[in-house]
Amino acid sequence: MANCAGHDAAELGIFTLNIAIKTTPGELHGGDLYTASQRYQIELDQWVDLSTGLNPQAYPVGEIPQGVFTRLPYELPQLCQAAAEYYGDDNVMAVSGTQLAIQSLPMCLPQHDILAPQVGYQEHVLHWGKHGANISRYPSDNMKRAIEFIDKALLKNPQRHLLIINPNNPTGLKFTVQQIKLWASALAKGCNVIVDEAFMDVTPQDSVLADLSSNMIVLRSFGKFFGLAGLRLGFVFANQGIRQALQQKAGLWAVNGPAQYIAIKALTDKPWQQTARKDIHKSAFFTQSLFSPLFTNNPAVKVHHEALFSSYSLPKISAGKLFEFFAHRGILIRKIAVNEQICILRTGIIHHQDMDSQQRVKQCIQDFLVSNRI
Repeated sequence: MANCAGHDAAELGIFTLNIAIKTTPGELHGGDLYTASQRYQIELDQWVDLSTGLNPQAYPVGEIPQGVFTRLPYELPQLCQAAAEYYGDDNVMAVSGTQLAIQSLPMCLPQHDILAPQVGYQEHVLHWGKHGANISRYPSDNMKRAIEFIDKALLKNPQRHLLIINPNNPTGLKFTVQQIKLWASALAKGCNVIVDEAFMDVTPQDSVLADLSSNMIVLRSFGKFFGLAGLRLGFVFANQGIRQALQQKAGLWAVNGPAQYIAIKALTDKPWQQTARKDIHKSAFFTQSLFSPLFTNNPAVKVHHEALFSSYSLPKISAGKLFEFFAHRGILIRKIAVNEQICILRTGIIHHQDMDSQQRVKQCIQDFLVSNRI
């Protein structure tokens, strides 16, 4: 039975944009269609949103019993039981989105330095920084350099926490289970490896949850694979002490009733899960094929594909122009700064049967290439 906390380079040649582009304040977070709608004066329902890494074919929620809404949402024992079976480890705690755990972990763990990726989901380092941690950054776009850097850093000072985003969002860097376990064993007492596996559901065989060490903390997002980000649900896998500390931060009724009801159904629906993985791979192939004319045979672009997103590293000016070209046509992609010279454009996937979105993206790419002939 699950043991639940609480209940226990230079600008690209092809990107010489010939239209006027307005400078826009601030970067848009993934899925922020409200801000995008105001900024570009396009109605909410007119967007093709490729700025997130969500499954475009969400789990069918179906009818929800009235009692789920009227009862106080005490945690149902079936929730962590279903999660333990689905994820493969019973040291589990449900939270209202892994964002809550990301914000709370710096307050729950011993105060040590932390080693984190140079590029990755930035909410992690934001909250460690808020709590005064000294943050060192390792390369997160090259496997060999990343491993060498982390090995040397832990040899020099093993008294620190280590953050792994696996696969990395947005670079796609993915470490093996064996490598992560080696690093966990190299840490000093009281130090932890935090493994954010938000995009691991499509390749569950690569998860560390099959062999979890006592000083590992694993975060799993429910919303991405199941396509239900609005539920705000995630799971934390860790030893009992860490889960109890997190429970103190989460408080009573941490996960709402409808989210619990839907999650129990989805986590135990193995036929849907198997079909969804095949469907995601097919949709990813279609989406990658759509975007390939923009980047094929261009040495200034570094490409990485994951099942739920693709990342294109390119010069900052070119990335900004391409982002704006798409946004002015109601197609939202994600722009992430790497440094002063390079940005990553990250695209989610379009369902392979969504012909309208496919055609809009295809037409936008064709228009871009025509207006930006070399």
